[in-house]
Amino acid sequence: DGTFITRSDEFYSKVNHVFEAAKANAPSLVFIDDCDTIFEDRDEYGLYRYLLTMLDGLESQDMAGVSVMMTAMNVGSLPPALIRSGRIELWLEMKLPDVAARRAILAERVDGMPGADRSLDLDVIAAGTEGFTGADLARLVEDATALILAELSASRSIQELTPVFLTAVDEVRRNMKIIEAAVAEAEGQPLGRHGGRYYRAPGNEHDTPPNA
Repeated sequence: DGTFITRSDEFYSKVNHVFEAAKANAPSLVFIDDCDTIFEDRDEYGLYRYLLTMLDGLESQDMAGVSVMMTAMNVGSLPPALIRSGRIELWLEMKLPDVAARRAILAERVDGMPGADRSLDLDVIAAGTEGFTGADLARLVEDATALILAELSASRSIQELTPVFLTAVDEVRRNMKIIEAAVAEAEGQPLGRHGGRYYRAPGNEHDTPPNA
């Protein structure tokens, strides 16, 4: 378990422990989830510089067989030192779920919800959630559930769930716009071209990923 908090005083020892364990168990994979949130705080410059040093060490002979996989929602927030040519060999862009995938995700999320099988039109909700990620859909169901509970706690009956979910869709979209505006303001300026090979799923290869 390599879970750690960047502001932890034990950050350095924990990162070192993860890579030492990976080396001892090679072939192995070190997975860093949401690396953009780890590296976005420039006050933690020394921490991510240390992690970059560990990444550079993967090229040494004793680290053969150790690979690193990272995920990021916002490539534009990654520091240039991380994305320069040589550190990242392969980029994979994951597409947003299409309408069929969104319906399947929603169906799984509402499975067991009272009344969902008879009063919730998943086709309508799936069609109205274009541009939503899986996390957005999860939040949608959570918000809709909160709305339903609020109505029930006020002793108001709910005959149809579809309108409640559509209200939640609008709320999630409003929050998405607020977040997008905040990110755009925080980014300042694009990073330019990144190093490494880039694949736009499901297989359209480019020399570099798009400008941030």
